[in-house]
Amino acid sequence: MNITTTEAGTDQGFVIGVDIGGTFTDCAIVRPDGSAVAGKTPTTPQNRALGFFASIADAARNLGLCLDEVLSRCSLLIHGTTTGTNALIERGGARTGLITTSGHGDATLIMKAEGRLAGVDGEMIWDLAHTDKPEPIVPRRLIREVHERVDFRGEVLVPLDERQLLDAADALVAEGAEAIAVSFLWSVRNPVHENRAVELIGERHPGVFVTAASAVSSYVGEYERTMTGIVNAYIGPLMNEYVRGIQEEANTRGYRGRILYATCAGGAITEAEARTAPVQTVHSGPVSGLLGSAFVAAVRDEPDLIVADMGGTSFDVSVIRGLVPDARDTSMLERFEVSLPMIYIDTVGAGGGSVAFLDAAGNLQVGPRSAGAVPGPVCYGLGGSEPTVTDADVVLGIIDPEDFLHGERRLDKAAAEAAIGKLGEPLGLTPEQTAAGINRIIDSKMADLLRRMSILRGFDPREFTVFAYGGGGPVHVGAVAREVGVRKVIVPVLHMASAWSAFGATVADVIHVAERWDHHPMPAAPSTLAAALAELEDDVRRKLAAEGFAPDEIEVDRSLRMKYTAQLHNIEVPLTTAEPDERTVAELGEEFARRYDELHGEGAGHREGGVTVTGFVVRARGLTARPAPAEAPPAGEVSELSRRVYWSEKQDWLDTPVLKLRGGRVDGRFEGPMLIELPDTVVVIRPGQVASFDGWGNLVLETG
Repeated sequence: MNITTTEAGTDQGFVIGVDIGGTFTDCAIVRPDGSAVAGKTPTTPQNRALGFFASIADAARNLGLCLDEVLSRCSLLIHGTTTGTNALIERGGARTGLITTSGHGDATLIMKAEGRLAGVDGEMIWDLAHTDKPEPIVPRRLIREVHERVDFRGEVLVPLDERQLLDAADALVAEGAEAIAVSFLWSVRNPVHENRAVELIGERHPGVFVTAASAVSSYVGEYERTMTGIVNAYIGPLMNEYVRGIQEEANTRGYRGRILYATCAGGAITEAEARTAPVQTVHSGPVSGLLGSAFVAAVRDEPDLIVADMGGTSFDVSVIRGLVPDARDTSMLERFEVSLPMIYIDTVGAGGGSVAFLDAAGNLQVGPRSAGAVPGPVCYGLGGSEPTVTDADVVLGIIDPEDFLHGERRLDKAAAEAAIGKLGEPLGLTPEQTAAGINRIIDSKMADLLRRMSILRGFDPREFTVFAYGGGGPVHVGAVAREVGVRKVIVPVLHMASAWSAFGATVADVIHVAERWDHHPMPAAPSTLAAALAELEDDVRRKLAAEGFAPDEIEVDRSLRMKYTAQLHNIEVPLTTAEPDERTVAELGEEFARRYDELHGEGAGHREGGVTVTGFVVRARGLTARPAPAEAPPAGEVSELSRRVYWSEKQDWLDTPVLKLRGGRVDGRFEGPMLIELPDTVVVIRPGQVASFDGWGNLVLETG
């Protein structure tokens, strides 16, 4: 395999992916021959850059190298970061102001009509009296209105009052604003006023981070577009500092290339774009795992997947159909609806660090609150006092306390047993029964999410293969898949599974998405469709060319957003040609109807009302280095052991076979109950289930 980048003068070498999670930071180093090694270290919330480089150093040790040696031989470094996401969750972003069109200062506070229920967990909706709108990112005192107006055609009706704009910016800075978002009506049709406002504010206050909403979102909806601009401004100063620090430290340690940043759209962006549009990096870690899953699924010819990632804090699920991840144009970020192209991932608070407790009624509950990286589970010995899912796995014998994180951390099993025993006493349960109950509850929550992402969307989970990874995915997927009815589970490239999102980052291309929202009743004129798509394509090709990609390194996908004229739901329909004709237009209508029936049920569409094209989407990929699939060698270090494990199916302790290995594959079929133990995770083969390796080192589990 020839690993190259568009960075002139970069030698062949390693490709490195890093993913920072809520509990652990993972690294994958891919060699030129396509083989890979993983690294895993605790996340360092006080300074995530420390965990970033520590994870690379951990993976480097598996190659017999030091951190500086690996970085000096690295040709491409891609990073999936939670820095922006965590700033939003923890409300640790910049003090942000908003400047908007006169009369529209309350749009983000009104939140359309859904405010108090937006992003609320289903169980809470029934408790309406105790719900409320989320605390706004920009309070009313930091919102200013200025005179200007552009109409829906993009024509300027009222010129921008520049004096009033500067007064508004001065007032916000005097109030302590470190960042300012500018969002004017119909800026997606004509951004002239927003662009001028950003220019003027930048000249007046060069130390303030300024965002034009239309620069990060082309969505017509005023609320969603404005919130996207606000989030971008809110996390902008923090991300700028983080990106700068990572790049400087990497260069100091010998890295001579550029760092790419994974995005929520399923690709990567350059450092420059990560600085100006950091909102694109939210949820980039889970999305990177999807890219790795699609990569392996293509090799195995598994086109339809349910992808399940269980880490220390959350459980993320998404769907891939025909090797293409499902995407959305609007999504919820901490109860605020934003509009930017994003792979559709749903999440529940179910991870290794999820805390178990007794509710007010005395019932056992688990999550969504997490012990996180610090203090972590009780068994970590870092001050945690509340039992977690990881503590339960230790008590049940699933996790070996003597060999956690490839032996670098010894777990305190006695402390975990004491904490879980205390929790179970009021219920009259033994420690192992309580631990089994904790796992049963968390597994059921994860199974519910799999059903929500499949059955409730019209998909039969029995027709999908589940890809399970993350530190906790291989541990719990056997029970979860069986409960949902999934027949086959794959734990991809077993020794990489716990760092799979980091590996997925290494196969990410640089991607730019250009959108335009418009209305054209079908059948639309082919020339109209072609002209709109060509303009968007020219834009994204120019961006990739400026980043160093040659024409033959660029791939372009085109699609239309369509809906039934009298209904609300838009569906993205791919266009297979850059030069559509009347036949193409007719086929688009048929494909839209088919997809609508598939998603919403046959007969749900009001066909008599006609079909409307509502938007155009062009995705352009700059092709980066991508490892060739490497056949897994026979495992070099294999130990056949056994230990006592409590199996809830048997309600008893059983002397259970344990296959301990560090990488590669092992021939034969493995019947449960059994454990396959890796340095960073454990595959649990439950009673009645059977597993075997394929030629690439993926473990295929038949759930029974």
